[in-house]
Amino acid sequence: MKVFYNNFILQFLLALLLSTHLALALSPEDKLPDQAQENRAMELFLQVRCLVCNGQVIENSDTKFAYDMRKFIRDEIRAQKSDDEIKQNLINTFGNDILTTPSQNFVLFFLIFSLVISAIICYAILVKK
Repeated sequence: MKVFYNNFILQFLLALLLSTHLALALSPEDKLPDQAQENRAMELFLQVRCLVCNGQVIENSDTKFAYDMRKFIRDEIRAQKSDDEIKQNLINTFGNDILTTPSQNFVLFFLIFSLVISAIICYAILVKK
């Protein structure tokens, strides 16, 4: 029984060592030294869309584009830029589609408003008949 127990512990430790090594191999990126800054970067990674993938966020994408975007965001955080400044820089470079929640703008408001007005007019015409 003791041999089985020792063998099991050895296998468990080997599996743990391999899984740790694989996890490090999958994430070769330089992390920010400050944990608060790294958490901020991770939050931004969830808000930025990979333009190479089909709408996948850069946090879990393994494309070169996503890697470059994660590096860019970390560099901007190191340069003491705010989240809004980083997002605006991304929007200026790649357009509104880079963010998972695009910023509100006048055109979007106008389209929604005109749709509501059109629906009210159609409803009024149907009720009169």
